[in-house]
Amino acid sequence: MSLVKKIGSGITDYIRNTDKLLLVFCALASVYGCLLVYSVAQTSGTGKAGYLIQFAACAAGFVLAIIISKIDYELICRGWPIMAVVSLGLMALTFTSLGRNVAGTDDTAWLTLPLGPYTTTFQPAELLKIVFIVTFAKHLTAVHDHINRPLTVLLLCLHAMLPIGLVFLQGDYGTALVFIFIFVCMLFAGGLRPLYFLIGLIGVTAAVPVLWQVIGEDKRDRILSLIFVDDYVSTTGWQQYLGIMAIGSGQLWGVGYMEGGDHQVYARNNDFIFTVAGEEFGFVGALAVVVILLGVVLAIMRDAIHAKDRLGMLLCTGMMALIGFQSIINIGMTLRLVPVIGITLPFFSAGGSSVATLYLGIGLVLSVCYSSRTRVQNTIFVKKV
Repeated sequence: MSLVKKIGSGITDYIRNTDKLLLVFCALASVYGCLLVYSVAQTSGTGKAGYLIQFAACAAGFVLAIIISKIDYELICRGWPIMAVVSLGLMALTFTSLGRNVAGTDDTAWLTLPLGPYTTTFQPAELLKIVFIVTFAKHLTAVHDHINRPLTVLLLCLHAMLPIGLVFLQGDYGTALVFIFIFVCMLFAGGLRPLYFLIGLIGVTAAVPVLWQVIGEDKRDRILSLIFVDDYVSTTGWQQYLGIMAIGSGQLWGVGYMEGGDHQVYARNNDFIFTVAGEEFGFVGALAVVVILLGVVLAIMRDAIHAKDRLGMLLCTGMMALIGFQSIINIGMTLRLVPVIGITLPFFSAGGSSVATLYLGIGLVLSVCYSSRTRVQNTIFVKKV
């Protein structure tokens, strides 16, 4: 067989066995997100560096996901110690003089990176999310036979407390919540007894008064602004009020592409990118965001169901939890259903580190899918005939 035929055969085999639906939904999300980020840059005059980085991160991330998908995820997961050291080391740097506080945030969670004539920021916690999914999936797989022993549960909790604690110390409570949700979902998928979740729920409920004091006055006001809307509408609740006004102004079809921005919503290109879709493309455009993200989550769920082993299923579960939780909370923030806690909308919000690392996780999911279709006949849930 000639080299050309081998390459052609390899491409055909990949297209036949990869998760084409997931790739399509991810591509749609990235293209739509880039259009929204570009619109904000043009209407707000923030310069081209932001959207150029976004375009590059989406393109590079998409290609990287395809490359990763051709590597056995079991082989990738064997490198978990290296991943853990690198990601935790980068996190540690944020607590030094290299740590940066991005304008409009109240946490020091970024590192500055020079990119030729431009400079950009990198948020190590984004990489740590993916690494945590890998390491925790390995941990859960290793202890599956005795997962419900108290000592095992304690060690699993300690495993999760390390990244959650570091992010919490940065002051990034929103990202800490993402880690907690991933942790809980993976425990559930790993087979932990419901009794432990009940105990955890009781513990969290009992700790609410303490947490209420720890989070600080500004974050308490964000919660209170959801209950006493009129009292906080001109202060803490102002951003969400403007966001709702922007979305409402779009009505059914929107005011038009690159015609928005009149409401001066803060962080339109990032945490409040959903308001841009609602304002410029109306209810139809906002619904399209929801449908695309739902498509991504459901595609990953299908890959989890058909995974060939527990490790693959847990990797998919972690990514599904990450994307699903962030999407629900981010959209909820813009609709004044939950407090503003600084969580980005996956694939859509501006942020090179967020998009690029997200595609690392998508690559792992694609690897699970490709492996389940080409290398074995039995999956963790069903037997193929």
